[in-house]
Amino acid sequence: MPGCAGLAEGLGYTYERVKERPALFSYHLRSILMHDYPRIILALPLACLMAWSAPGLAQAAPVHYQALTLDDCLSLAREQNPVLAASREKINELVADYQAARSKFFPRLVLTSFYTRQPPNRFAPGGGFTKIELFKREGYTGVAGKQIIFDGLKTYYNTQAARTGTQSQKQEVQRTADEVAYTVTEAYYRLLEAKENLQVAQDALKQRQEFGKLTEAFYNAGKVTNLDFVRAKSQVAEAEQAVVETQNAQHLAKEILARTLGLKEQVPVDIKGQISREFAAAGDLKALWQEALKNNPEMKKLDLDIAQSQNLIKAARGGYFPEVSLQAGSDVRHRDLGGTKPEWIAGIYMEYPFFEGGLTRAQVGKASSQDRQLLEKKRDRLDGLKVDLTAAWKDQENARQGVAASRQTVAANEEAYASAQALYRVGRAIGLDVLQAQVDLTAARFNLIRYAVAYEIGKARIRQITGKGGLEPGPPREGGQKP
Repeated sequence: MPGCAGLAEGLGYTYERVKERPALFSYHLRSILMHDYPRIILALPLACLMAWSAPGLAQAAPVHYQALTLDDCLSLAREQNPVLAASREKINELVADYQAARSKFFPRLVLTSFYTRQPPNRFAPGGGFTKIELFKREGYTGVAGKQIIFDGLKTYYNTQAARTGTQSQKQEVQRTADEVAYTVTEAYYRLLEAKENLQVAQDALKQRQEFGKLTEAFYNAGKVTNLDFVRAKSQVAEAEQAVVETQNAQHLAKEILARTLGLKEQVPVDIKGQISREFAAAGDLKALWQEALKNNPEMKKLDLDIAQSQNLIKAARGGYFPEVSLQAGSDVRHRDLGGTKPEWIAGIYMEYPFFEGGLTRAQVGKASSQDRQLLEKKRDRLDGLKVDLTAAWKDQENARQGVAASRQTVAANEEAYASAQALYRVGRAIGLDVLQAQVDLTAARFNLIRYAVAYEIGKARIRQITGKGGLEPGPPREGGQKP
């Protein structure tokens, strides 16, 4: 026992020494227990209470998901996203299908046993009356086996189809992982956009409040009209409304991110980080398309699905051939008349269903139709994938150009706002000029954030299409355990 081993080591005894001198170890242990008996009795309830409450305290400790980076979000999604977990679990189902298909390569053994009672005055096996007394009780125990030697290669092609289906599902898991990575990245940057927009809205509110105080002082001094004072107050109210809307947008973005991650706990989620300041070009569109054709998991899955369908066609055509099998059986039969006697039989059997109402032809036609459907689906998906890649490339490039233009607009509007405010203080500009400069500056800052976020989302979309989603699918679950 681990507890006894630790106690022996604490007393200076090794396991071998305890085996050699058990009497000395027992005497040493009894003397310690007698000497420290009161303290042991007092400490035992406290130790039991701590051992009982420690697991509850550990389970009650809350899990915090604050200050998450993008890598943290992707890692959490890999572990807890239900869509990805279900896709991984599908692999276990298809592995079981493969094992079921492969089982026909092995012999099938059946154990049969029965016991019957029959009236002795029944008809004879030939159907007529007999004066000979027939047996009343019969017991039987036997083992029968069947090994398929040839079945038109149905078992072989079904096994190959099941194996290809498992490989296809692995590509589906990778596709799902890339899609989840894109969705998480989009939700992350949408939340980051909401946080940045809230900061801009709060800065705009502070500017308008300060300008409202300045206008109120000028109005009290008789330097401006009541119209300027009312306009300034109206702009403050609009800025307050903008702050409320951005706060609500931030709360919604947090909920969307938590749902995308698939968190099991209902806990607040928050992120850290900032929008990138470097915006590189998206790259050559033709090179990206070739990369997508090579690495996109959805296209790989379609290729494997087509290979699987072709194996299923060959398996269905196996029904046109006879089935040859080796069968044998051995049993022991006991009757109250005749006694007990062993029996056995062995032979090679051939079964050829020469008429089944067109069943095999229908199965071959169904498999061929599914193969043609997959070919058309692949052709359609290629066209759609190229359009998706072009759209993502366009979004990223437009956003990159928009960032450059918005930076210049923000710089120009900051200068215009500072100039208008300075002129207003010396009476060479009206309040409307300052308010308009504030509105233009706030809008330019919002546009800069929007373009920067659109650039990151477009970049993530290109990574998804080209098979570089940035999220490893993880191993499938086995035996109900977490991956």
